[in-house]
Amino acid sequence: MSYQVLARKWRPKTFQDMVGQEHVLKALVHALDHERLHHAYLFTGTRGVGKTTIGRLLARCLNCETGITSSPCGECNTCQEILGGRFVDLIEIDAASRTKVEDMRELLDNVQYAPTRGRFKIYLIDEVHMLSNSSFNALLKTLEEPPDHVKFLFATTDPQKLPVTILSRCLQFNLKRMTPEHIVSHLHHVLEQEQIPFEDPALWLLARAADGSMRDALSLTDQAIAFGNQKLAASDVSAMLGTIDQRDIQKIVGALVKGDGPAMLTEVNRIAEFSPDYAVILSDLLSLFHRVTLEQVVPGSADNAMGDADQVKSIAREVSAEDAQLFYQAALIGRKDLTITPDARMGFEMALLRMLTFRPGSERRDPPTIRSQGQGALDERSGAQEDSEPAPAPAAPEPASRPSVPESAAPEPASPRQEAPAPPADNAGASQPEPAPTPEPQAAAPAAGEGHSAGEAPAAGETPAADEDEKEPERGDPAPTQAQAPAPQPTPEPQPQSGPEDVPLSAYDDPSLTSGDYDESMSMDAAPPAPAEPEPESAPMPEPAPEPAPAAAEPARPTATAAIEAGDAAAANEETRASVDPAEFEWQRDFRVLGLSGMAGNLASQAAFRREGASVVLTLDSGHARLLTERHRERIGEALNAFFGESLKLTVEEGESGPETPAAFAERARVARQQAAEASIAEDPIVQNIVQRFDGTIVEGSIEPVK
Repeated sequence: MSYQVLARKWRPKTFQDMVGQEHVLKALVHALDHERLHHAYLFTGTRGVGKTTIGRLLARCLNCETGITSSPCGECNTCQEILGGRFVDLIEIDAASRTKVEDMRELLDNVQYAPTRGRFKIYLIDEVHMLSNSSFNALLKTLEEPPDHVKFLFATTDPQKLPVTILSRCLQFNLKRMTPEHIVSHLHHVLEQEQIPFEDPALWLLARAADGSMRDALSLTDQAIAFGNQKLAASDVSAMLGTIDQRDIQKIVGALVKGDGPAMLTEVNRIAEFSPDYAVILSDLLSLFHRVTLEQVVPGSADNAMGDADQVKSIAREVSAEDAQLFYQAALIGRKDLTITPDARMGFEMALLRMLTFRPGSERRDPPTIRSQGQGALDERSGAQEDSEPAPAPAAPEPASRPSVPESAAPEPASPRQEAPAPPADNAGASQPEPAPTPEPQAAAPAAGEGHSAGEAPAAGETPAADEDEKEPERGDPAPTQAQAPAPQPTPEPQPQSGPEDVPLSAYDDPSLTSGDYDESMSMDAAPPAPAEPEPESAPMPEPAPEPAPAAAEPARPTATAAIEAGDAAAANEETRASVDPAEFEWQRDFRVLGLSGMAGNLASQAAFRREGASVVLTLDSGHARLLTERHRERIGEALNAFFGESLKLTVEEGESGPETPAAFAERARVARQQAAEASIAEDPIVQNIVQRFDGTIVEGSIEPVK
């Protein structure tokens, strides 16, 4: 006898032999047992799931000589003839080859005749969606009211192409795709009966390649048996299918989880020898990361669709949720980009390298182009300050008002230092030496004579100090110092500054900014120097009397505001740091005195602070803690040591940081400023008048606090 392929040899002969499709078999068995039979059945589903097989089984159940039953005997002549395909009252029609309306009319002409041998005349029409519209129209009347001895069984893979008039006249059963577990279980049984040695991973490879079709799985099994010389090995099946084993996928993922780049590339080189489809490998990676995420979010939900449930659970314990999401997204983008890469392997390797490189917390060098020009300059300056000796303390702040120049005072010839170009605003207040007492009373300031020639004195009635005040904010020149005659050189009067508790709320708007990040334009809005009041032109300019010192109860603590207005970020950090007593240091309020910038400053601003003797503990939530590298720890530790003047041990722990963080403090300050601004606008009489007179409204979200 000739060889019969496995798909035909192992076709189910009873409902009990069917694999899967329990929802369909249950309805048919109950209908047969109670003889509640419909005249038309429609079976839909993908290829190889049992549509035609169920139709033939139903024909045997209806025509078995033992009676209508859900368990035909399989031994009577009727059952044997149906199994052999020679039963005269079972008319099987391939609709794909008989689409004409003439074929349908010829078929329907014989419907009225009684069956020859069986109990029912059964019309089994396969791929019924291939019939023409005329054929469907010719079938409608007979399908709606057929003779009692006629049953119609339709099978199709595309029920959407059927007219609704046909669908409404049939009982429709949708057959599901076979799960890999069902296919592997059935193949295991078939191969044991056929006495073919096999490996379990080979069966899982075949089940995945079958894509839900049992017939395809059996056909591939026939091919694999021939390829492997009467045995099924995973390596042979993988080579035959052009795929890789699931264990190879797990090796790649294992190297990714451990961050072992050489091992990952070695595995890629080994896989490349099989000339695989890299899009399929990325699809396998996507499936694996999806199942890993399911196991992480809902423990115990990992299925055994690939026969590797234990490995999936192990990977879910080793990889973090963030890494699993990153790997999934990188594989998804890599699979999309695979069609436009010059080489498929190149695109596959780049997808893996993205997973390896951009993991949260991985050590890598940030490219210099990601920072703005101003931020880069500030980082270079702060780095230079960390590597070199501390700069000398900056000079005292310039007085708010300057004494006027007397008419009799003649400017001295400008020294080479005075004739040099004015220094940039960043060095104002730090590069001016302390003026030395001069024996002559008429010592003119360098900046006061910039508008005149060297031997020319200002005209009477001019107020050079006031004129220069208007120009200084544009040039950023240092404020000139005037000498008084005949009194000795006056000591510059310190400008009263606000304490740390009076720092404007705008300074805490963004926790990622340090004191060096303020724009110089803030000086125009914050506190411009008050110009001296000009004297009447007709009266000679009297000698200015020494101004009394401000009657402050306690000395003012200078902050970074004055230095920021002058544009010197380094001086701002030094002055602010000197103004805060380490014993009174409050983390969320005085965080900026540490001078931290960049990623280290961002992460520190999200942490809660606790000092325990010579140890400092920062508490960060898990999301920010994963971004903290050793370099960030060093920068934070150096800033704390420099401020407290002692060597402290820095410890970073994961946990709830709570509301006592600089970032939360800044956010509360921002919200308070926003609410104050909105309340100020809403309570303004002019705004209220406009709203009442013109029936206006204040646009929500259009109010911003003045910086």
